[in-house]
Amino acid sequence: MGPAELTLGDASLITATFLFTDIEGSTNLWETESQAMRIALQRHNTLLSAAIERHHGYVFKTVGDAFCVTFDDAAEALRAACQIQASLAATRWPTKSALRVRIALHTGPAYLSAGDYFGTTVNRCARVLAVTLGGQTLLTSPTEALVRESLPADTSLRDTGMLRLRDLPHPMHVFQLIHPGLSPSLCELSDTADGHKLTAEPMARFRPVDLYEVPTLPAIVLQALKVLQNPNSDARAVERVIVNDPAISAKILRVANSAFFGFSRRIGTIAEAVRVLGFTNVQGMIFSVGAFDAFRTERLNLTEFWKHSIATATAARFLSPHLECSADEAFMAGILHDIGKLIFAIQAEPAYHQVLELRRGPTPISSLEAEQTLFEFTHPEVGEMVAERWDLPARYVAAIAHHHDPQAAGDERAFCALIGLADQAAHVALGGRMLPSEDAERAAMLAMLALQAQHWNGCLQHLHEVRDDIDGFVGAIR
Repeated sequence: MGPAELTLGDASLITATFLFTDIEGSTNLWETESQAMRIALQRHNTLLSAAIERHHGYVFKTVGDAFCVTFDDAAEALRAACQIQASLAATRWPTKSALRVRIALHTGPAYLSAGDYFGTTVNRCARVLAVTLGGQTLLTSPTEALVRESLPADTSLRDTGMLRLRDLPHPMHVFQLIHPGLSPSLCELSDTADGHKLTAEPMARFRPVDLYEVPTLPAIVLQALKVLQNPNSDARAVERVIVNDPAISAKILRVANSAFFGFSRRIGTIAEAVRVLGFTNVQGMIFSVGAFDAFRTERLNLTEFWKHSIATATAARFLSPHLECSADEAFMAGILHDIGKLIFAIQAEPAYHQVLELRRGPTPISSLEAEQTLFEFTHPEVGEMVAERWDLPARYVAAIAHHHDPQAAGDERAFCALIGLADQAAHVALGGRMLPSEDAERAAMLAMLALQAQHWNGCLQHLHEVRDDIDGFVGAIR
């Protein structure tokens, strides 16, 4: 099949961990020590090939001295990186100075076609490699989530924070592998044109939020969410987890029996709630109850935040039949979509008041513009990082990250547009003002979803009709 005949249908979508390497300063070494470099490269290739083979990696491409490798197991990819750095450090090199290899790891879906991989995951791994120093190993948060419980002996991961990388719309959360023999001078990132670390300097007079000390949900809530996401779980399995916390159990039953769900008979047990309402609806209740209890502030009233979240979930569920989308998934994504705002409100409470004031002021600006001005981050970026740390399903992570820019969400752009449209409907129905930029955003999402003005108006009417039920849901989780 020739290149002109290849289509997306000829590519397989595969999730893998990518490991990219290259030698720092190799061009200069070839220019100044070409004979020694010829021998050094042979040793380098042998060491890398041995480590990759031992840990079941597959070299799908080499470009000069750079290796591009995939692994089915992220932990094996990290072990291969450890072995590569250790064996390189222990080798005597014919060059005047030792070879220093940079390594980047990133996990995600990519398209495989004609033996090569392409897509955003591959591009992001390459961008991380570009800001890695020779001797360093950097890995992104999706990979860190998979390996944090199975690190090689005597190693640890250092949270280096968020990086803005060239050509990427959102920062990436990056970690560095710390291992025996690593020079202290290699605990800083490269300051290049390809990217820079978002430092602790705000763009206004406020101290920025510390985005890396991410709050966690109560352990019992995280455990329950994992059980609910397991396709082999049943209602009794969920109940066995939740009943260990009588307070959360009582709140969930209170929500299940609220006017929001509108059942004529009383739901008496968690298992019954799961059977009657479904796994995803109960996920939404458990998350809402757990987050409401875990994330409180002294100065900010978060009731309006939760009303907006539940209204967005309601709007997403209302619109979902027009898009052949799971109503339950739309509801859950609607509840989750603004968790970045919740993190801002908790960890930068005084400054976040200013975001709210800028949004409501005489010359209002959007929440995104206000956050960018005050923090250098936006709530979708913060929410994406938090969602990854909580190991939420990829579809929900996409909705959190891209409900304002669904075109950037790849295969999930329609789902993200649905959540973005529901977000706007909730804002309008609860009395908010729309800015011209947001009107344009709404028009683009309606066009993307092939929806008309009557669908938008019908959604607003529905939200007005169930306003008391939304208030009842929020009252039940308080």
